[in-house]
Amino acid sequence: MGQERVSIGRRTFLALVAAGSGTIAACSSPNRPAERPPTEIPMSNLDRVYEITENYHVGPKRERPEPGDAAGTIWEATDPGPAGATRRSLSDGDRWIPLVVEPESPRATGEYHLTADDGFEGIQNVIDRTGGNVVIRLAPGTYVGRELTLEHGVVLVGSGRNATTLKLEDGANADLVTTPDLPDRNVMECTLRDITFDGNRANNASGNAVYGAFWNSRFVDCNFYAAPGNGFWLAGSTASTDDNQFRGCQFLNNRAAGLRGGGNKRSYPSVGVARVDTNWFGYNGGPAVTARGESWKISDSKFYANGLDGDPTIEFDRCSYSNVTGCDIHSDYPDHPLILVSASKGVESIGNQIKSNDLRGNYRSAVGCLVDGNDIVALQIHDNTIQSNGRSGSGIVARETGPGSFVDCSFRNNTFVGTTTGRAVRLPDSWRTNGNINAGRID
Repeated sequence: MGQERVSIGRRTFLALVAAGSGTIAACSSPNRPAERPPTEIPMSNLDRVYEITENYHVGPKRERPEPGDAAGTIWEATDPGPAGATRRSLSDGDRWIPLVVEPESPRATGEYHLTADDGFEGIQNVIDRTGGNVVIRLAPGTYVGRELTLEHGVVLVGSGRNATTLKLEDGANADLVTTPDLPDRNVMECTLRDITFDGNRANNASGNAVYGAFWNSRFVDCNFYAAPGNGFWLAGSTASTDDNQFRGCQFLNNRAAGLRGGGNKRSYPSVGVARVDTNWFGYNGGPAVTARGESWKISDSKFYANGLDGDPTIEFDRCSYSNVTGCDIHSDYPDHPLILVSASKGVESIGNQIKSNDLRGNYRSAVGCLVDGNDIVALQIHDNTIQSNGRSGSGIVARETGPGSFVDCSFRNNTFVGTTTGRAVRLPDSWRTNGNINAGRID
């Protein structure tokens, strides 16, 4: 690898030069003299563009600016180079750093910086050539395409969800982002951060913003928006799909669910250990979250106006050892529950908890519990505030429509605010109930 410390303005950088259309990775180094002249650096076989330290960002490709015109920005210009290579120059408006770029290697690793001009093809090319385990940083702009296929260890980072958008192209009727070979495999340790994933439902009849099987992956500060299908379908697979985390994301205006977990397009495996923390869900046609599997942890999130098509806001569908904690859940749709817990099709629902939430607005029931052939065991609904605007049906309703039953379930220390049109609490005698405030008669 060729490397040299070079000065740009008052900053000094360690330049690690890569292949392709030009690469420079930069690390600040205050211990080298700023007056060192620009140095030409031979390229090695790393690959793709550059990392810039604070206060510098990539400017658009253009002719060289006059000195001083590019202050605060690193500009680039590409010129013919020796022996079939290209020469890329970088400048902050004070001086130029020429880089000799060798022909691209067939496989490379490292950190890649792309612009919207590189498009989906550029992103996919990096993933395919590296085989994964790569960091890809996306400049502001809209990248349009379909079926971006991730691999193990891909870290895809935008410049902010209001700056970087991946958008499904018109008429694609496909998934925007996916993983390969479902349901036979997953991808491990991926990260999506600071990006809006736009499903473009106005110009597509089908497709999910993200559809894939992941293990130990992180989805942080992203928008999953306007998909004709689901905002994010965390699909099950025959491989493990445990230990995924969603933090600080928004799931908005999707035609189906905001976040769907379990099943896939070919079969119906469940998923496990999904942490859904400090997210925002709004205006999804289906549930904000529909979960199948074990150990879903939904906490400290905001839910507003989901289930436009009559679905619950949160659905635990044959789900066990999961909880909804510390959430603000609001609806003005009177024909569905805010939270629905069900057991059916040979699967019991065991050990779920609904605790310390604010459940409010207009709803058929704040919590609905449905036994449809299998048992619901040890469901705990405790310490919630259940508010009605006077038009809501019931606070909690538990029904047995098949041979299953409720076993060791409890409804305790909940507080009711406002009045409901029906009984606030409608539970079988097997439930343990005490400490509820303003619950009225418990049927």
